[in-house]
Amino acid sequence: MVGAEITGLADRYNAGGVFELKRFVDARAQSGEPRDFVYAVADPRFKVIAGDLSSWPRDMRHDGWNRVTVPLQSGGKTVEHDIEARIVRLNDSGRLLVGHLASGRARLRERFIETLIWSIGLTALIGLGLGWLISRRALRFVGRVSDTGERFLAGGLDERLPTTGRGDEYDRLAETVNACFSEVERMVASLRAATDGLAHDLKTPITRIKARIELATLREAPIDPSILLETSHDLDALLKLINDLLGLARTEALTAEAFERVDLAEVAKEAVNLYEPVAESEGCRLVGHTQPAVVEGVRPLLMQAVVNLIDNALKYGGAAANVGVWTETCNGRVILSVTDDGPGIDQDDYKRAVARLTRLDASRTTPGSGLGLSIVSAVARAHGGTLSLHDNRPGLKVIINLPAVAGSGATPTAQTAAV
Repeated sequence: MVGAEITGLADRYNAGGVFELKRFVDARAQSGEPRDFVYAVADPRFKVIAGDLSSWPRDMRHDGWNRVTVPLQSGGKTVEHDIEARIVRLNDSGRLLVGHLASGRARLRERFIETLIWSIGLTALIGLGLGWLISRRALRFVGRVSDTGERFLAGGLDERLPTTGRGDEYDRLAETVNACFSEVERMVASLRAATDGLAHDLKTPITRIKARIELATLREAPIDPSILLETSHDLDALLKLINDLLGLARTEALTAEAFERVDLAEVAKEAVNLYEPVAESEGCRLVGHTQPAVVEGVRPLLMQAVVNLIDNALKYGGAAANVGVWTETCNGRVILSVTDDGPGIDQDDYKRAVARLTRLDASRTTPGSGLGLSIVSAVARAHGGTLSLHDNRPGLKVIINLPAVAGSGATPTAQTAAV
């Protein structure tokens, strides 16, 4: 700031000489306005000719910065003040002194320190207040999670964490925990239904086998080969049921490390080729319309899902059924659908048809474990997709919806096996 004042005074001196400089400095000194600057102009003999000083300080004879105590008029009184001043030599060998009160700088420093202390204190106070509020909210949230978790573990599977609707981190965490609770509830309900169905499906063939064995033991005649054949069929059904359950368990335990890039269209073609002889022997028409549909998945499980859908369509579509297999990619999703024109399923039974070990009344007379659509649903869920059932008018349409691999194309091809 002193440098700026010196520059301004030097410009006036260059413009009007000592007279102009003296006039300006006297005007500043006599203005009476409060200021922290001190001005003085001296001749070559260091006699003060203008400014705030009555005499030139003896210790300030050299150019540059100096610090000295000088008497200054203040409120009609002469008061000693410490000043820090810079002396500049003028062209006519005179001197120009411009300084500021050291006490003004001290006051400025004190104000700065005081302001800094208040700012730090206020910031700390606000920080402590916000920290206390955040910690209290976090503790309340943890308490709610703990209480809800205890009720959930005690058997209240319908317990869920409340959300505020603000969409903040606590809401997102609550939604994640609720999703976990929902999945556990679904799995427990599925396990209960599966246990009930499994007990029934195991009890019936085991009871028949036991009855045949007891009947053969009571008879003295040789064992009828038909009894052995029927027993073998029951054992095959039991083995299929166990294998399907193991396959379902492996599907639900799937990890991301097993995934690879798979073209579902190629899987569908292979499944159609596999079931061509079956369709021909039953007088059915099996049609495949496939477009490239690339997903991240496990090829054997996807093949099992497609095979199960085709097998169900041929089994329940009726005589001379028309079965279609379609794949396409649309809006970043891969769609695989299997259709038939058979009697179909009532819409009220769609959810039951996907449940484990559930067989609708119309399918009681056909062999099976009741796990076909359950396995397909588990495969779709393990691949981040969904399984849905729809009315094909007539018949049933089953759709698997999976996320597509980014950048995969779609070039239509067609494959048909008909009788």
